[in-house]
Amino acid sequence: MKHPDIPSFAYKLFKWFCKDHLYEELEGDLEESFLANKEKYGLKKARRIYTREVLKMIRPTVLNKPKSGPGYQAALISSYVTISLRNLRRQKLFSFINIFSLSVAMSSGLLVIGMISDLLKFDEFHEHKHEIYRVISSATYQSRQLETQASSPLGLGPEIKQQVPNIQVAQLGRRLQGTATANDKKIFVKGIYADEHFFDFFTFDLIKGSKQNGLKDPFSVLLSESFVNKTFEDSNPVGETIDIEGLGTLKVTGIVADPPQFSHLQFEAIVSLSTTSILARQGIIDKSHDQWENLDRYYNYIYIPENQEKTSVIAWLNNNAPTYYKDPDNFKASFELQRINEIVPGPNISDSIGPKMIYLPIIILSVIAAAILLSAIFNYTNLSMARSLRRAREVGVRKLNGASRASIFGQFTVEAIILSLLSLGLGILLFRVLRNGFIEILPRAEEMVSLELTPQLIGWFVLFAIATGLIAGLSPSIFFSRLSSLRALRSGKMLKALSGISFRKSLIVAQFTLSIIFVMAVVITHKQYSYSLNNDMGFNKDNILNLRVQGNDPQILKSELMKLPEVSNVSFSSYIPGVGNWNNLQLVDARNQDSVWVHHIKVDDAFLENMQIELVAGRNFVPGENDVRESTILVNETFVKNFGLGSPSEALGTVFNVEGESVEIVGVIKDIIYANLEEHINSFVIRNTGEYQYANLKIASSDILGTLGSVEQVWDEVDANHRMDAAFMDQQIEDYYEFLVDFMKIFGFIGFLAVSISTLGLLGMAIYSTQTRMKEIGIRKTFGASEGKLIYLLSRGFFKMVLWAILIGTPICYLLFDKVILAQNVYRTQITIVEIGGSIIVLLLLCMVTIITQTWRAARTNPATVLRDE
Repeated sequence: MKHPDIPSFAYKLFKWFCKDHLYEELEGDLEESFLANKEKYGLKKARRIYTREVLKMIRPTVLNKPKSGPGYQAALISSYVTISLRNLRRQKLFSFINIFSLSVAMSSGLLVIGMISDLLKFDEFHEHKHEIYRVISSATYQSRQLETQASSPLGLGPEIKQQVPNIQVAQLGRRLQGTATANDKKIFVKGIYADEHFFDFFTFDLIKGSKQNGLKDPFSVLLSESFVNKTFEDSNPVGETIDIEGLGTLKVTGIVADPPQFSHLQFEAIVSLSTTSILARQGIIDKSHDQWENLDRYYNYIYIPENQEKTSVIAWLNNNAPTYYKDPDNFKASFELQRINEIVPGPNISDSIGPKMIYLPIIILSVIAAAILLSAIFNYTNLSMARSLRRAREVGVRKLNGASRASIFGQFTVEAIILSLLSLGLGILLFRVLRNGFIEILPRAEEMVSLELTPQLIGWFVLFAIATGLIAGLSPSIFFSRLSSLRALRSGKMLKALSGISFRKSLIVAQFTLSIIFVMAVVITHKQYSYSLNNDMGFNKDNILNLRVQGNDPQILKSELMKLPEVSNVSFSSYIPGVGNWNNLQLVDARNQDSVWVHHIKVDDAFLENMQIELVAGRNFVPGENDVRESTILVNETFVKNFGLGSPSEALGTVFNVEGESVEIVGVIKDIIYANLEEHINSFVIRNTGEYQYANLKIASSDILGTLGSVEQVWDEVDANHRMDAAFMDQQIEDYYEFLVDFMKIFGFIGFLAVSISTLGLLGMAIYSTQTRMKEIGIRKTFGASEGKLIYLLSRGFFKMVLWAILIGTPICYLLFDKVILAQNVYRTQITIVEIGGSIIVLLLLCMVTIITQTWRAARTNPATVLRDE
């Protein structure tokens, strides 16, 4: 036995490396020497001498021959696998519960791994992916920081290329879309603008044409292979012309292969960027498109060779770029570099040129998947600990026959890994079944992920399963490996620590805490969705058909539409209120010349009546009063309050300057939700300038399909070049809040998994608990206990744990939604006892069915049979 003053590390090291037949003699000599040195030199020096002597003994004649080598390790692992499979077959029910719950949980983890694997493929196919950067910009307007944009000024590219040596620049532009006419066919096309350096930067295959000259001349266009197949079919389009709405006639100079799915640049057509300068001179696009103050629409990509530091580029962006702004106190922008393969996934920046996936959804889904997986791991740990008494005797016998801690630890770890790998097979089947639904519930996921099984992805799945097995088996492995053979062979009454009651209870509580959170999340999200659709926005959204004007004369369109008996009224607006759109307007207060920004919409004189917007003071627009010069505006109640204009009636006649013109407030409307439920109602101006994007048709017919057909006939007569684009306003608002439905689907799916796994774990525990208490049940029945009393006795412990979970999970979910998620909405529903109580009742009913089915069966058992077996 080790002397208490001997240093533990040195003693354990000696015990580990010393040969068995030398150990007892050498250990005695070391101890005698230690005690003598302690008397002579003191404790500290004696310990140092002891450690030095132990280190001197590390030599071949003393070292114990390790049990290693490929043959030994293979035999050891084979033994672990054989014992593990035998234990899994012996405990079929518990093995099924563990495998099924783990496979269900792993399927969610596999979906997230598949999604992350796909997202990490974005732009990896480019040859120079590590050397290409995109310039992103952040503007400051009147000391107010605006959101970061993926775009940057068109003038930045030529300047930085000229002033920073050894770099190359490629420039792109977006907003290329419209109806294309080619080969006597009309088809909608979307694409990008690009300069002649496009193929120097990006690795896209050009099937026909010249990479150097295909985008050099104005009004040149490269078409994607799929677009060519839809329009020109088998003929060669190179050299032919194509008309695109708003651009005119373009010459086809080549065919480019369809961009891979995992590319942030998606296009059906690429038009030469030099075309935009001519379009600006023609007034088709904004003439200020190339000014430094214009951060929208254009993108600068910089190629920095691998052997060159990017510090010179960053220094130019930080020091030189701001000098191009004439009035930096009023407006300026700062710039950063973003590597091309870090765009998707990437930070949340606006004005993206292609599909966008920010980090937050990935983090949320990963956390949720990890929570679900932990729930299944809890099941394994819980059931393993519950079966501890039976397995403890097995461990005790093995230790008496010479099994070490390491071998016991390895045995239980291998058993968990085997179970995890078996679960992986079923998990992959569930992955294949759930993948399409998973893609559907994630916004725009079909554009960014495919979740196709590839050898690489399967390899990640196997590693994930092994890691899951290691985590699941960690607690049982440590517990059983540390168990002494004497304690393991004692009776169950003596092994209080072995039963792990408190630990197992905490796992069940943790599982059902997750379950109640997910159930409540679904219920609360559904209520917020219903609230969003039914909330009074201050205007009529029923039976309003919004029709895109697409450049047609509003008066001609209105005249023809009003001939339809199904259309009772027609108004016009620059955008659709209530679906997240708004425009900014710089307004100058004529009283003090202060310049402020407000939100505004452009409408005709029929808009207020058609949308049933209430005037609280003043009048509506008079037809024709703003045709020559804008002279009147309408404002909302918040505008009156923010500008200190007194009452709505007192605000009438106040003059402001809008775009150089003096305008007078002639009417005040009641506040409406012109943006969405997430935004505060701010100062809002209604203008009457004749620039409209939508016709708002008031439908007075129950025959919706027939009405749409009649409207389409009128549209075709007015405009034969464009397809009708129309939708009902209530449906547009519903579509805008579709993200809540997606949110609800995700929580519903995850909640279903969490509840299923928790219920399975509870079922396993209930079965095992009733099996181990059969003798007690028999004795109680013999002494007259009723079935109801026995059911109560067997069930109360489980219900206490579920109630604890409810007490913990309910305030967590309430605070999460009330203070964080719903707090993002200015107009939101309130969480009431109905949602909380309903969620609790649902969970309690599930638990009740699970527990009582097992306890009722045990309570009905014949006590004579039980006691005879005992």
